[in-house]
Amino acid sequence: MDQVETLRIESGAWQTENTNWEGILKNDGPPLGQIIFTSARTIENAPQVLRAGIFKRFKIAPFLFNRVYLESNGFSGCESMHDENRSLISYNHWSRFIVKQTHTELRPKSSFTRHYSFGEISPLSKSNAPIHGPGSVKHGWEWYEMGFFVHWTPPCSTTLLCFDLPEHMKASFQSALQSVTEKSDLIDPYAVFGTVIHEILSLYNDSVWSLRNHICSMEAVRPQEPNYPYLHEIARHAIHVSETLSVALESINALQMQHQDYAVQYSQDSNRWNKIYNQFQFQRRVLHGLLLRSESNKARIQNEITLAFNTAAQRDSSIQVRIGEEAKKETSAMKAIAVVTMTFLPATFVASIFSTSFFHFEPSVRGSKETFVVSDKFWMYWVLAAPLSVAALGLWMFWDRMLGKKH
Repeated sequence: MDQVETLRIESGAWQTENTNWEGILKNDGPPLGQIIFTSARTIENAPQVLRAGIFKRFKIAPFLFNRVYLESNGFSGCESMHDENRSLISYNHWSRFIVKQTHTELRPKSSFTRHYSFGEISPLSKSNAPIHGPGSVKHGWEWYEMGFFVHWTPPCSTTLLCFDLPEHMKASFQSALQSVTEKSDLIDPYAVFGTVIHEILSLYNDSVWSLRNHICSMEAVRPQEPNYPYLHEIARHAIHVSETLSVALESINALQMQHQDYAVQYSQDSNRWNKIYNQFQFQRRVLHGLLLRSESNKARIQNEITLAFNTAAQRDSSIQVRIGEEAKKETSAMKAIAVVTMTFLPATFVASIFSTSFFHFEPSVRGSKETFVVSDKFWMYWVLAAPLSVAALGLWMFWDRMLGKKH
């Protein structure tokens, strides 16, 4: 299998070692403090004998590597183990936190990660890659899907398995652990986890503020032609960030209750218990503040989307008003044309009739009398003109009625 990075307390200090799972399992005796950085899918896809050895050594429940839990957005749990005399021989607690981190350039993704139901063949089933995969980084965002498993044995041996931590968190975590080197620091199975949550809070803080930067950039510019896909892309990420924070808050609440139950059941020193409890309480409040800020981000981006749509609607309304004003001008012109037409039409009609061959006019010549004769066939004009006029009017009324029905 691949190399595994570990930290162990040696001679009062944390020492880094690169080894493999076979080497870890060969170590006899529980260490004072040990941290193992690995991947959940590395263990899931390990040979069956090796995987069984890891589960046995650290008393890991196999169900934690079921796909339901590997795809979960967060949880927390614990388990205590006793001998036949009901004495505590080991105590385990585990949790999962996921963080969505956005980067400077966001680009909408044209595809999606398909979820495969039970019984379907997934291309990820034999892969060590995280569920969401690293491909989203090129679109400007990525998921940190972190798991933690603490195996504690009395009086003060703590082994912490860290799954799928981002590289920059590993370095920060190692630095933060430098103050946790004494037995008294590890006498409680939850003692080291306060440092873990502190580092997780840093990731959540970056997650919230990086998204806030995108929102502020839109608030500062507000272009006439908004980038609607980009606005909705920010809103999508804001929904995910709030989701992860809500679940993380529930997980820390569960950790706090688990620690309280442990202290009651195993009679912990009140001063030590209060120190860890207060640490969890403070971190829970900080996380709740980040959740409220994330909800504010969601409201702000929705406000920008609403403003963009309202601005576009107002612009379209102004265009319609201008179109209406131009239509009024055209109407006035048509009225002028109609007035001119009505002015000259009667005279033109009369002139047209009198210019036909049904009328004959001869002016006086050399004293002769002028004559004006109307043909006795003039009735033919009315016989033809009247039906044609009625037919034309009827056709127009029929066409107008049919057009109205279509609309």
